[in-house]
Amino acid sequence: MNDRAQWVCELAGLIAAVAGVVVVAVALWSGLGAGLALLAVSLPLLVLGNLRKGD
Repeated sequence: MNDRAQWVCELAGLIAAVAGVVVVAVALWSGLGAGLALLAVSLPLLVLGNLRKGD
Protein backbone atom coordinates (compact mmCIF):
# COMPACT_ATOMS: atom_id res chain seq x y z
CA MET A 1 0.00 0.00 0.00
CA ASN A 2 1.45 3.35 -0.92
CA ASP A 3 1.70 6.23 1.51
CA ARG A 4 -1.23 8.16 0.10
CA ALA A 5 -3.64 5.22 0.33
CA GLN A 6 -2.52 4.50 3.89
CA TRP A 7 -3.01 8.16 4.81
CA VAL A 8 -6.53 8.12 3.33
CA CYS A 9 -7.39 4.94 5.27
CA GLU A 10 -6.09 6.42 8.51
CA LEU A 11 -8.03 9.63 7.90
CA ALA A 12 -11.22 7.65 7.19
CA GLY A 13 -10.72 5.68 10.41
CA LEU A 14 -10.21 8.88 12.38
CA ILE A 15 -13.36 10.42 10.90
CA ALA A 16 -15.36 7.29 11.75
CA ALA A 17 -14.04 7.36 15.33
CA VAL A 18 -14.94 11.03 15.78
CA ALA A 19 -18.41 10.41 14.35
CA GLY A 20 -18.89 7.54 16.80
CA VAL A 21 -17.88 9.71 19.74
CA VAL A 22 -20.27 12.44 18.59
CA VAL A 23 -23.16 9.97 18.28
CA VAL A 24 -22.53 8.59 21.77
CA ALA A 25 -22.23 12.11 23.23
CA VAL A 26 -25.50 13.20 21.62
CA ALA A 27 -27.28 10.08 22.90
CA LEU A 28 -26.00 10.66 26.43
CA TRP A 29 -26.89 14.35 26.32
CA SER A 30 -30.40 13.53 25.05
CA GLY A 31 -30.86 11.06 27.90
CA LEU A 32 -29.62 13.62 30.38
CA GLY A 33 -31.93 16.26 28.93
CA ALA A 34 -34.91 13.91 29.17
CA GLY A 35 -34.05 13.10 32.78
CA LEU A 36 -33.74 16.76 33.70
CA ALA A 37 -37.05 17.54 32.00
CA LEU A 38 -38.78 14.79 33.97
CA LEU A 39 -37.20 16.08 37.17
CA ALA A 40 -38.37 19.62 36.40
CA VAL A 41 -41.93 18.34 35.92
CA SER A 42 -41.94 16.05 38.94
CA LEU A 43 -40.69 18.56 41.52
CA PRO A 44 -43.65 20.97 41.26
CA LEU A 45 -46.06 18.02 41.30
CA LEU A 46 -44.39 16.69 44.43
CA VAL A 47 -44.61 20.09 46.12
CA LEU A 48 -48.26 20.50 45.14
CA GLY A 49 -49.04 17.01 46.40
CA ASN A 50 -47.43 17.76 49.75
CA LEU A 51 -49.26 21.08 50.04
CA ARG A 52 -52.63 19.45 49.33
CA LYS A 53 -51.87 16.62 51.72
CA GLY A 54 -51.36 19.16 54.53
CA ASP A 55 -54.87 20.64 54.06
